[in-house]
Amino acid sequence: MISVAQLLDDFGMGGVTRALTMFDEPRLRAHGTSLVVPIKSSEKLAPSLQVDLIVNHTALSWKRLVFLASLRARNPSARIVHVEHSYTHSFEADQVASPRRFRIMLKLAASLVDQMICVSDAQREWMREEVGISDYLLQTIYPWSGRFELGNVPALKPRTRRPLRLLAYGRFAKEKNFDALVTAMRYFAAENVELTIFGDGPDKATLIDLAAPLPHVKIDEPTNDISAYLANCDAVIVPSRNEAFGLVATEARLAGRSIIVADVDGLPEQVGSAGIVVPLVNPEDIAIAIRWALRAPLSQMGQAGRNEVASQHDEIIAGWSTVFAQAAKSKRHAVADQSGSMVA
Repeated sequence: MISVAQLLDDFGMGGVTRALTMFDEPRLRAHGTSLVVPIKSSEKLAPSLQVDLIVNHTALSWKRLVFLASLRARNPSARIVHVEHSYTHSFEADQVASPRRFRIMLKLAASLVDQMICVSDAQREWMREEVGISDYLLQTIYPWSGRFELGNVPALKPRTRRPLRLLAYGRFAKEKNFDALVTAMRYFAAENVELTIFGDGPDKATLIDLAAPLPHVKIDEPTNDISAYLANCDAVIVPSRNEAFGLVATEARLAGRSIIVADVDGLPEQVGSAGIVVPLVNPEDIAIAIRWALRAPLSQMGQAGRNEVASQHDEIIAGWSTVFAQAAKSKRHAVADQSGSMVA
């Protein structure tokens, strides 16, 4: 049995916070007990935690390197793992002014931890091939949704004479590209396509303004109760500009709904038989994808996606079990080394 500290600096609604519920799963609690440790974004000196495994969920930056260095220095016997929730090839291309400097920061961060967990294979490939982080440091474990209730969402019935009902949700911010999605709805009549988006964020006012002249677009407040929304849609669309994984796509498949996702980062890994991967950069791209959805067998695709994602929770538990096992192994070696030193 090992002790684990989960370092987190953002407790807002989102995938990272939900992911921590995984560590309450009995299969992981059998290996170790986890404690969430809040970390301020401005904090430079790391705490001394007296645990066997430290899992860092905080965002990497040049300022954060000082914190990581002190974390290593103040916890010399702990195994330190960083989970990279955000940075990807598309993030770098879209938001980083100096890729070379950015990659140096990531490599320095990697040198301060024992392992880096990537949330998609695409992210891992980018870190290995483009950033230059050693493969032995990298492991892919998909994020945990914990939304088992989505398995109870009724299967989608084939659409007849009603409009196609599309759903999107998440943070209202530039990277989600919801402004292009709303604008694409200008190409469709209300009797043909409806769109509902729920969430919150800095672009909320912009989205409300864009949707104002479109009676077939609805902007709703954020909610953790997503089952009703998924039950009432035909497909979920994820037009993100960058997306390390895209938990929304997983949740759609768990609910038996087909998905339309952008061809960026970790999103294509989730599609399988559940939908399509297409460019969704601008409103015209998105309109083409919606026209595809008007003709596609969405009910069959949704059921296929639900079948394909059924084992994902078990795979995630298995991945984290290996992380815990490695920490337990390091702990045993440390104890053995200490005993040998005492005998000598």
